[in-house]
Amino acid sequence: MSSRPMSRRAFALSAAVAPLVGSGVARARDGGDWARTETPGFVLYGKVGENTLRDFARDLEDFDGLLRTLHGAMERSDGRPLPIYLVPRRFDELRVKPDLDEKVNGFYSASIGDVFALMSLEGGEDRGRATLFHEYTHHFMAQHAPAAYPSWLVEGYAEYFKTTRFKLDVVELGVTNERIAWLRGRVWEPYDQILGRRALEGGRRDVGAFYAQSWILTHYMMSDPDRLKRLTAYAGAVAAGGDPVGEMVTAAGMPLSDLERTLKRYMAKLPGLRMPRPAPSATAAPVTRLPPSADDLLLENQRLKLGVPPAERPAVLAMIRERAARYPDDRLADLVLARAENDFGDRAKAQAILKHRIEADPRDVEAIQMMGWSCMLQARGDRPRAAELLNEARNWFGKGFKVDPNSPLLLYDYGISRRGEAGYPSDNVVNVLLRAEQLAPQVAAFRLAAADALMRRDRFEEAAAILEPVFNNPHAGPERLQARARFEQAMARRRPVGAGAEDDKAAPAN
Repeated sequence: MSSRPMSRRAFALSAAVAPLVGSGVARARDGGDWARTETPGFVLYGKVGENTLRDFARDLEDFDGLLRTLHGAMERSDGRPLPIYLVPRRFDELRVKPDLDEKVNGFYSASIGDVFALMSLEGGEDRGRATLFHEYTHHFMAQHAPAAYPSWLVEGYAEYFKTTRFKLDVVELGVTNERIAWLRGRVWEPYDQILGRRALEGGRRDVGAFYAQSWILTHYMMSDPDRLKRLTAYAGAVAAGGDPVGEMVTAAGMPLSDLERTLKRYMAKLPGLRMPRPAPSATAAPVTRLPPSADDLLLENQRLKLGVPPAERPAVLAMIRERAARYPDDRLADLVLARAENDFGDRAKAQAILKHRIEADPRDVEAIQMMGWSCMLQARGDRPRAAELLNEARNWFGKGFKVDPNSPLLLYDYGISRRGEAGYPSDNVVNVLLRAEQLAPQVAAFRLAAADALMRRDRFEEAAAILEPVFNNPHAGPERLQARARFEQAMARRRPVGAGAEDDKAAPAN
């Protein structure tokens, strides 16, 4: 198991940032509207021009390199390249997330189904690029320095880096932000309210104040080496359980009542950082066209991975069946149909499709994983054959490991397939679930499963460290409350210093 470049509680930039921180079968054709390119850190799918796709690929790689340089994390972890979907219109986003807020032009999702970002360029490429940089900063920090940061710092940090501008030979960081207009024209919220709340609490005005005031405070704290050191200490203190409001008095070096006046004076100057842009790679990433089936089903596949509410499932299933029928023996069409049938349709049909795909390509890891998961779902509804079906599922997962030993989803599925067995979890299962969490630490379910396994082995300190980033994530879903409850259980059951094994309490059962 490889080590992370940064510790769990790390929050420190390197010295480099010291100055500032129709119906029927579809007509055959060579390709559809979608193109694809891949870099070391990203897989980009674009319903956009090839030059636009290449430009975004270069900018994202440069942005990743900037974050690595400033955080001293130059070695890439074993984490998988982040898939990003670029679409020209907001309408395309709604195909993935029908309830997306009307003012949002993109989103990032980290769930069991997939970790990916989707971005509309309807508001312009610059706006789309800034939103991607914001979301990727969250992704990067979760991968390399996960900890229980206060919500204002999580968002202020992402807002700070989203303003990065890549020009022909210069990189600008922290030079400007559209939040300035809000800060100049509105009444500010008291900072004791900003520092102690979550990002998405309150109405639209409250959220606007939170993001704008979090950004300018982050900018101020990162613009001076001494303040940056105090910000690092502040982040560590809060991660260790300190009060995010009270600790800021020491970090800022002033009473909170003076903070607004100081920040407004600072905003009038707003120093930024400019540095040379690295030379581009000698070889541009090749761009390939996806088959026509992608036009009808690529985004629907992502919607299925997010989960479809029960009331919408009949219509979604009918739609996918109709569209998949247009592309007989097409891999994407088959896998999307199998996913829908497996989740809320005809599971036997899904398994037949998946077996066909695996016969066509025994190294198709996605089809293999889906087949194993289908067996696990079948086991839940067929108790007499549950043990047999779970063994079959694990056999499929084993086939997948031979092709891709670093698939976090395969590792997670295998680990949870062992739940209910006597002696769960074994040493091997603990290691498997920890590996899944290490590969995709952004996924709350992977953290919860790993923490549960650790607690069952009386490794409460480790479990608490894994749970912390979940319950303090401003965008966390229902897992946040579960993570908080488990964290409190783990902290309560920690072995006191000097206590013997007889003082340990049993880990909670499911």
